Amino acid sequence: MAICQLGVFDLRLDRLEEAAAELTTCVARMPAPTNDIERRRYEVRRADLAAVRQRVAELHVSAPPGTARLLVDDREVSAGGPVFVAPGQHEVTATGKQGQLARALVKLTAGESRRVSLAFEAQKAASAPAQARNPWTIGAGAAASAALLGAGVGLHLAGDAAESETAAKVSRLSDGSMLPSSAQFRKTYDEAHAANTRAGLFHGFGTAALVVGAAVVAATVVYVVWPRKAEIRTRGAGAEIKLVW
Repeated sequence: MAICQLGVFDLRLDRLEEAAAELTTCVARMPAPTNDIERRRYEVRRADLAAVRQRVAELHVSAPPGTARLLVDDREVSAGGPVFVAPGQHEVTATGKQGQLARALVKLTAGESRRVSLAFEAQKAASAPAQARNPWTIGAGAAASAALLGAGVGLHLAGDAAESETAAKVSRLSDGSMLPSSAQFRKTYDEAHAANTRAGLFHGFGTAALVVGAAVVAATVVYVVWPRKAEIRTRGAGAEIKLVW
């Protein structure tokens, strides 16, 4: 009685797919009528079911062995039993326990009944082993990065030495041992200026060498570990991205 009443309510609310499923169960479970009242009720329910089935479509899905989940559009259903849907195009998807996929698109009209048999897509043959990375490229990257990093460190050390020389020259200029107008003062001033210029150049080139060396290291690492290829495969409700090393 409860499932019959639900079917009638959903039919009045124009929830046709739910009403069709509930009234199908209702009619299947109703006992044979024993009097006129039960006979009229039985006929009314059968008439309701016949009316709603003319406004929906019916699917019977045969799922492949090993199916873990069966969907009609985004709704999970059971295999074999009728699935009532609105007229139009629908996607039927089966997912296997090992990730296999079977899918079909079905277009139905009102009152139509269709049986859909699914089969899992053939598994792709195992991919050939990924081609090994070129050892010369890896060696060249490692050598270049080592050389650049070493040069960067060396240039920074030379810049520090030049800064120390600049500080020493400036100290001599300010200790009062030389007259500002003397040739020695002028010479020491020029030496201090040159040392300061060298310090700036050494530090600048050293920093550039360190940055480029780090970039070469990163590029070499990416070349070694980055996936050789990527596959994007669509799914019923989204996409799956597969990265292969």
